[in-house]
Amino acid sequence: MGERHTLVHRIEDWAEQRPERPALHGKAPDGSWTTLSWGDYWRSVREVAKAFVALGHQPEESVAIVGANHPQWVQLQFGIQAAAGVPAPIYPTNTPGQVAHILTNSRSRIVIVDSEAQLAKFLAVERDHGLEPFTRIVTFHEIASADPRVVSFEALCALGREQPDGELDRRLASLTENTTCLLIYTSGTTGVPKGVMLDHAGQILVGESLVKTAPVFREEGRYRAVSYLPLCHQAEQTVTNVVSLEVGGEVFFCPDIAEVKDALVHARPTIFLGVPRVWEKFEAALRARLAEATGLKAKLARWALETELECFRADLEREAPAMPLRRRLARSLVVDKIRTALGLDLLEIAVTGAAPIAVSTQEFFASLAVPILEAYGMTETSGVATFTQPGRPVFGAVGKALDGVEIRIGDDGEIQLRGRNMTRGYLRMPEETEELYTEDGWLRTGDLGALDEEGNLRITGRLKELIITAGGKNVAPVEMENLIKGIDGVGQAVVVGDRQPYLCALVTLDPEGLPALCERLGIEERGLEAVARDPRIRSYLEERIESGCNQRVARYQTIKKFEVLPAELTVEGDELTPTMKIRRKVVAEKYADVIDGFYADARPADRPLPAAS
Repeated sequence: MGERHTLVHRIEDWAEQRPERPALHGKAPDGSWTTLSWGDYWRSVREVAKAFVALGHQPEESVAIVGANHPQWVQLQFGIQAAAGVPAPIYPTNTPGQVAHILTNSRSRIVIVDSEAQLAKFLAVERDHGLEPFTRIVTFHEIASADPRVVSFEALCALGREQPDGELDRRLASLTENTTCLLIYTSGTTGVPKGVMLDHAGQILVGESLVKTAPVFREEGRYRAVSYLPLCHQAEQTVTNVVSLEVGGEVFFCPDIAEVKDALVHARPTIFLGVPRVWEKFEAALRARLAEATGLKAKLARWALETELECFRADLEREAPAMPLRRRLARSLVVDKIRTALGLDLLEIAVTGAAPIAVSTQEFFASLAVPILEAYGMTETSGVATFTQPGRPVFGAVGKALDGVEIRIGDDGEIQLRGRNMTRGYLRMPEETEELYTEDGWLRTGDLGALDEEGNLRITGRLKELIITAGGKNVAPVEMENLIKGIDGVGQAVVVGDRQPYLCALVTLDPEGLPALCERLGIEERGLEAVARDPRIRSYLEERIESGCNQRVARYQTIKKFEVLPAELTVEGDELTPTMKIRRKVVAEKYADVIDGFYADARPADRPLPAAS
């Protein structure tokens, strides 16, 4: 192979080594799947890059891009990088104000959109926020528009084919491992989005270290991934691009998260990344299906899953897998059939990250021979800083530091990191960049955690999310929230109680598990809102929160009251970030009346003192 010092050059190398091997798979408008080989991929990247040069794009300029996961996304991304530019992704769900901030901060003159709706939004932002006019607007597909600046992806590639190679080759030669290759804007649970500057060396460190942890992907044709989480987020960039370019893998693009189950069955991936909410949704749906079984079939399913989980735990104790007869029977009769139905029969690595996952969810999937490995990191760490060792997961921990990454725990319990994959900072935000690092150069994560004797990192909460009770106790809500989410039928949980005498919880039911829950409790299924008001639901949750949460935590961590919300927390409702993290401030504001009601009858002596002025 040639010099593989940037991600762009890795596409070139794979195109030379295996030009006919499949690289990208996408869905055509008629629903059929199309394939782009590595040779096709590299030619397309070059065409896009030459077209950008012809349109006046200058080195180090940013190009904004918004869209669902399509093969065009990455062809455009790496075309921008090949032209010595910097892609600046924008979430499709970003508000006009956030879009205006990102366009202003990145100074993007060319923008890329995937749909008529996004085109209309960007034109409105340009008009209403007094932005410098865009020089070109590229669309993933042909879109009828009277604006002369609009050009389709196909037309862009055609323009690139007409251009000479000289300037592009000079720009490619100028790229180094220190070149900023991507701006990832923090989705923002608070404040305005910040543009995290990431370079090739940081991305490559992550890719090389992850593949060293899971060397099976070095085998040709072994890496198959489904790309469906937002490519505006570094977690999906890691799976879709960083690791795939490390091993020359295949990626299947799924533009609609609602269709991911169909994409899994078609792609049969060997690696799958799901944020905790995705795994929780799968779990609820599977539990509902399993609950439909009766008689001997139900007993067989229960025995098989219990057997697989028991054997999995035994594997961890002996540090080596074993396949006794009963485990082989459990797999052939039940477990393998479920995996195949899900499209996970070839899965080698199941990953989660971006937020804490409940141990109960990990145990459920381990009973299906799908142990979920946790990764931990931030956009500012090029996505990943720790990863769980395959074959030896420690549930409740997020693994050990990647090669080239150091971890220390600050005096206040904060996890601090150091390594080549740490960002240089936030674009045009010097004060925020200075705050990101300690005086001696360690990156502040804002997360609380601890290291065990083997070097496994455990996340215990967020510094900014700590609840300080009226009694002065510091409480990280994540532990109780995960215990509550482990209750059958529960979808989400938000623990509240800052400066209050006790903790309470907002709970949502999971629509996937609703039919099974209603059947178990003898409730007529009438929709989420109606079921949430049923007194039998409250009685059920009271008992389960007491036994499944309160009896497992310290007294000051117990949940005294709860309320079942009439609907799920969603990205569209702004209660979740695009990567499905809880926006606690938004939730607190939206359900302020409910939260105030929790403490309305608190004794005056128990009420918190007013905040100091």
